[in-house]
Amino acid sequence: MCCLVEEVVLVRSVSCFCLVIAVLTGSVLPVRAINEKDVPKLSDSLVMPYFLEHFTFGVIKNRDGGEIRYAKSEAADEKGALVIVDGRTEFMAKYAEVFYDLRDSGFSFYIYDHRGQGESSRLLPDPQKGHVEHFDDYVDDLQVFLAAVVKSRPHKAIILLAHSMGGAVSVLHERKYPGTVTGMILCSPMFSINTGPFPSLLAKDLSRVLTSLGFGSRYVFGGKPYQHHHAFANNELTGSFARYELNWRRVEENPRVALGSPTLSWLAEAFAAIDRIKNDTPPLQIPLLLLVGGEDTVVGQKAQKAFCSMQPNCSLIVLPHGRHELLMEKDQTRDAVLLSIKDFLKRHAGETL
Repeated sequence: MCCLVEEVVLVRSVSCFCLVIAVLTGSVLPVRAINEKDVPKLSDSLVMPYFLEHFTFGVIKNRDGGEIRYAKSEAADEKGALVIVDGRTEFMAKYAEVFYDLRDSGFSFYIYDHRGQGESSRLLPDPQKGHVEHFDDYVDDLQVFLAAVVKSRPHKAIILLAHSMGGAVSVLHERKYPGTVTGMILCSPMFSINTGPFPSLLAKDLSRVLTSLGFGSRYVFGGKPYQHHHAFANNELTGSFARYELNWRRVEENPRVALGSPTLSWLAEAFAAIDRIKNDTPPLQIPLLLLVGGEDTVVGQKAQKAFCSMQPNCSLIVLPHGRHELLMEKDQTRDAVLLSIKDFLKRHAGETL
């Protein structure tokens, strides 16, 4: 079943009906979430203590011998496993509030830092460069993490919660290793890239050519190392001042997770990955939930909607006032996102792999 509601929310499941009404009317059903005004106070007194107390931290080796840092919190009588696959520049502690707000879901939680960012091994002498040699390295790292850490115990279901670059990684992982996971929640997936002020086609061609000529480890044009604290005004990531400031503070507290602009190689590989997502077949057979910010200027909506329309079991929800980081947004948008995630987890828990 497919329906379009006021060009805001596109659903293909009757079970999403209540969620559609909640999003459109603003009457978001209650969730146990931190109120935005309390974020500065409770992040240190409640959220981070929860994260540090309930999670264990470890390291595994990827297939290249690099270190992949991870964290996990395993429930005794779980309904399934929720694995966060985060975006470029992100790190595990950034998702502490998400885990806290989902703590009553009955799921075990897993998260890791991608190669080249967070506290995992950096790939170049300059650790500030966001670099990858091959996008499939991210894909294979996810497979190693799932096999070595997540699947070290049985789960009734394994759901990926992926943001931005993590969304591209997760889709390509399911294409390469079909049936490894039960379902997938994609938040602002990177199915296109805003390369302004440069035209996308020019950025794509230049990054590919320059990488092939041996300049792949250089920053993209205008790229630079991590910049300490950008002003909130006109940021493209979130409308929440409190969560924006908190994420900057987390980097200041742990400079090891700081990351600057991407390299030409990363950009060329990202474009190649996006082309594969658009052109590769067959479609994914697992249930998909795609969450899109109506004000996202980082990756946009056109490619996301096109992708979802080609999948047999994909529900697309557009959050009208959401920017790129939906899980770090203002309360009304973020509560709707959390509600949709909880609904997806509830509907797909208990499906044995």
